[in-house]
Amino acid sequence: MHNLFLSTLTVAALAGDAHGTNISPMMRKGGHQETPAQRAAAAVDNTLFARYTLTVLGGIVFLLIIFRVVIHTVRYIRTLTCLNNDTQRYFRTPNLAYGAVKQHLLYAPLFRRRHLRELHFGWFHLGYVPTRFQSLFLAAVIIMNITLSVTGIEWNGTRAAALSHLRNRTGTLSVINMIPLVVLAGRNNPLISLLSISFDNFNLVHRWFGRIVVLQALAHSLAEVLNVVDQGN
Repeated sequence: MHNLFLSTLTVAALAGDAHGTNISPMMRKGGHQETPAQRAAAAVDNTLFARYTLTVLGGIVFLLIIFRVVIHTVRYIRTLTCLNNDTQRYFRTPNLAYGAVKQHLLYAPLFRRRHLRELHFGWFHLGYVPTRFQSLFLAAVIIMNITLSVTGIEWNGTRAAALSHLRNRTGTLSVINMIPLVVLAGRNNPLISLLSISFDNFNLVHRWFGRIVVLQALAHSLAEVLNVVDQGN
């Protein structure tokens, strides 16, 4: 199923490139023509970067599962140990390193103020200020999407080729980011019980993925409009 989905992306990217070149089948602006090899290479890059995105997101979920398994294992061992230990002094000593991580990273506010401060732009409610760890995660996701959106584009080539590649790249990534957008949207999200993460946290990530999808869709549309204008159509 996964390979079929990626194959569909490849065909769609090739079709998108072909559509972009058929507007002017003989010559691009400036007298340069984009070759079929360039179109095929761009389609392969789009599919490869889509695979990167899914692999990174899947790897994050896998690491969170490992983390939860370790936490539950430690709790179970502690319970079994305390059943036959009347003093229970060993587990009374806190883990200073893990406590520092929770204090300064996992549960710490982004700034020195309280958590969940509302963000408003006029009458619009933009959500809440994330925690420090959530901010680092969201920043990593945004940087990853920006990097994948512009990497491999032939910026030194013709304007038409660059716009065509940018259009297909941002469109592909926008569709790929709809997968976590949809998965994280519902209250029956299977990751809630699997990872022991609240719906509010998933809803925060869901909103930011929605913003990323919208921005990539706008970049996709803008690149297509500019390309069509340059063609004189």
